[in-house]
Amino acid sequence: MIVNDARGDIATPAMPNLLEVAKRRRYTIALAMVLGVGTSLLGYMQTPPTFVSEAVLVLDVRRVQINDAVVTPMPQDSPVLRTQLDIISSRMMAAQVLSRLQDDGVVLHAHRPSDSAMTTIVKQASRVIGRTEPVSGDTGGMPGPSSADQASDINILLSNLTVSNDGRSYTIFISYRAADPELAALVANTFAQTYLDHQIEVQRSAGRSVNDWLGETIVSLHGQLQQSEKALEAFRQKAGLVETNGVSLQAQAVADGNSELIAVRAALAGAQARLETVRRLASEKDTPALAEFLASPSIQALRAEQAKLERELDALTRSGAVKNRQVGVLTSELASLREQIASEVDQILQSLANETEITRQKMQKLEETLQAAQADLAQANESQLTAAQLEREANANRTIYESYLVRYKQTIEQDGFVLPEAQMISKAEPAGARAAPRLSSWLLLGLVGGFGLAMAGTVLRELTDRRMRLPGQLEAATGIPVIGAVPVVTRGLARLTADAGNTATPFGKALSTLRMMLRSSKKAVVSITSASKGQGKSTIALGLARSASAAGLRTVLVDANLRDPAIAKLAGFYPSGFMQEVLDGERRIDAVLQKDSASDVRIVAARAGASGSERVLDSAGFQTLIADLKSSFDLVIIDTPGVEQALDAAIVGGLCNRNLFVVSGDADRVDAVAGAIRRLSAAGCRPDGLILNRRDDALAAEILPDIRSAMKPQRTLHSVDDPGRMTGPVQVVR
Repeated sequence: MIVNDARGDIATPAMPNLLEVAKRRRYTIALAMVLGVGTSLLGYMQTPPTFVSEAVLVLDVRRVQINDAVVTPMPQDSPVLRTQLDIISSRMMAAQVLSRLQDDGVVLHAHRPSDSAMTTIVKQASRVIGRTEPVSGDTGGMPGPSSADQASDINILLSNLTVSNDGRSYTIFISYRAADPELAALVANTFAQTYLDHQIEVQRSAGRSVNDWLGETIVSLHGQLQQSEKALEAFRQKAGLVETNGVSLQAQAVADGNSELIAVRAALAGAQARLETVRRLASEKDTPALAEFLASPSIQALRAEQAKLERELDALTRSGAVKNRQVGVLTSELASLREQIASEVDQILQSLANETEITRQKMQKLEETLQAAQADLAQANESQLTAAQLEREANANRTIYESYLVRYKQTIEQDGFVLPEAQMISKAEPAGARAAPRLSSWLLLGLVGGFGLAMAGTVLRELTDRRMRLPGQLEAATGIPVIGAVPVVTRGLARLTADAGNTATPFGKALSTLRMMLRSSKKAVVSITSASKGQGKSTIALGLARSASAAGLRTVLVDANLRDPAIAKLAGFYPSGFMQEVLDGERRIDAVLQKDSASDVRIVAARAGASGSERVLDSAGFQTLIADLKSSFDLVIIDTPGVEQALDAAIVGGLCNRNLFVVSGDADRVDAVAGAIRRLSAAGCRPDGLILNRRDDALAAEILPDIRSAMKPQRTLHSVDDPGRMTGPVQVVR
C-alpha cells in the first residue's frame, strides 16, 4: 500500500453567484411568476367593479374681509392643510353627511342600491348640493350617541372616502367610491358642501362667544394699566434714574472713566519705556538718539565741539606728531566735553522720570474716580432692574388692553359678515368608467407575489441542494486546487472528443489548458478518477489523450476500469485484445495496443466483468505494463473507476506522477466529493488537482491557477510490500 502524510480539510462552500443561481433555477422562477400572474388574473375577474367620483375644493389664498376677523384666517401651510383633510375625513363630518343623506331619503347599504332608490338619489342631488345653510340640528360639534345602524353607515362612508392633496397647492380632492356612479357623485358633493357649511358655523359660533367675553375683560384691563403706569413713574423719581439717549448718567460716567484710564495707562507705559531706554543707553556712555536729546541746543553745541576736537586730534595722529604738545590739550578738552554732555543727559533723564511719576499719580486718581463711578452704576443697575420689571408690566398691560380693545371693535363691526375659507371649484359627476379593479394593479401585485414566491422557492432549493458549482467552492471544500474546467457538452460525445485537439473550440481549449499544466515532467503518468460513475471522467481522459496527441506527444490511454470499461465505446471501436490478456501472458503488449481512429492515440482496452480488480491492478504484471508504456510513450493516461465503486484509483495512483479527480458541476455534492477524497487520502493517494466538468461559465475557457502554485512539491515513496520497487511520485501535502 501507499503511505501519504497529509490530508485536506473540508470547508464550507462559498455562496454561489446570483446570476448563476437565477439561471440554474430558471424553471422554478418561471413557474412561480406564472402562478403569481395567474392568481392575480383570477382575482381581477372575481372582484366586483366600483366607481369613483371626485369633488374639488380649494382653500382661499386671498380673503375678503373688512379687518382682522375674530376667527383668524387659516395659515396657508402644510400642517393646516393636513388638519383640514383630517376634519373632512373625521367621524364628526361623516355623521353630519349621513344626517343630510337620511333627510333626503338616501339609505346606505353595503350592496348596490336598487333602481328605485337610485332614482330618488338623482332627484334629491341638486337640492342637497345647492344648500348653503347648515341643516337642522347641525351644530358643528360631535354628534350625539348613534344607533348601531348609524355607526355602520358612518363606517361605510369613511371606508369608501378618500381625501387628499397633491402637496403642491391648496387644493383638496374629495373622492368617494361606490358600486353606483350616481351615489358616488352624490356623497362626494355632500361631503364638500357639509365642510363649507361647517366652516361658516364655526366662525359664527366663535364670534358670538368672543363678543360677550371681550366686553367684560376690557374694563378690568383698563384699571390694571393705570395702576402699573403710576407705580413705574413713582419709582423712577425716587431712584433718580435719568437717561440720555437711552444711557444712564452713571453708565456714561463709567464709560468715560474707562476711556480716560486706558489712555493714561498707555501714556505711562510709553514714558516708562522711553525712560528705561535712555537709562540703558546712558549707562553705555552713549548719547541716546531720542527727540529729547536731539532737540537740546546745549547738547547739539557740545556734540559739534566734540566732533571738531576729534577731527583735529585724528589729523595730528595721522601726521605722526604723537608727541606734539597740542595732542594733550585736545585730549583734555574732549574729556571735558564728554562730562558736560553726560551732565546734560542726566538732567534730561531726571525730567523724563518726573513726567513718568506724574503720569502714574494721574492714573491712580483716575482709578479711584472710576471705582466710585462703578459703585454708583451698580446701585443704579439694581434700581434699573426694578424699574424695568415695572415697565414690562405696564407695557404688557398696555399691549393686552389695546389688543382686546381693537378686537372688540372688530367683532362689533364684522358681526354677520362670515365667509367660508374654501370654495368648491368642481362638483363631482357620475363616473363614466369603473375605477376598480385595475388590470395593471392586479398584474403588478401578481408580479410582486410571483417574485416573492420565486425568491422563496429558489432559496429553499439552494439550501437543500448541495451540489458543487464553482471552483472556489471546490477548493474551499476539499483543500485541493482546481486546475481546469471543462465546458458543458453541447454536441455528441464522439464528435466532441474528436475535436479535442482543436483549441478554437471551448472543449479543446479547456483540454489544452489541462495538458499544459501536466508538462512538469518529461514522462508523465496520469490517473483520472471521480467520486462515482457518470461524472465524465472517461470522456475527459479520451479528450485529454487526443489533445496531447494533437500537440505531438506520443500518448497511450489505458482503461483500468475493470468493473465498467468505457474507453473503447467512447472511441468508437470494438477491441481485438484486452489488457487482462497481457497480464495473463496470453498476448504481448503490442498486440493489444490499438490505434484511435480520430488521432494517433494508442488505446489499451479492458474486458468488462472481470473479477478481482484490486488484485489485478496491484499485481506485478500491471506495474510492469505501466512501466513499459511509460518508457515507450511521452504520456500515459489511466482511466480508473469511481471511488464509490472501489478503491482501484488509490492502487493505480501509486504508479502515477499526477492523480486527477473529476467533479461534475451539475451532479456532485459537497459531502460526496469530500467523502471520496477522504477515502483516497486514507488509502495513500490524495489527488493533486480537481477538474470541474460540465461548466458553462467563462472559467471553462481560462487557465486557472499556475501549475507551480496549484501543484505541491512531490516526492517518491516506495511500496510497503516491496521496498525496492518504485511506485511513482506521490504528492506530499504539508
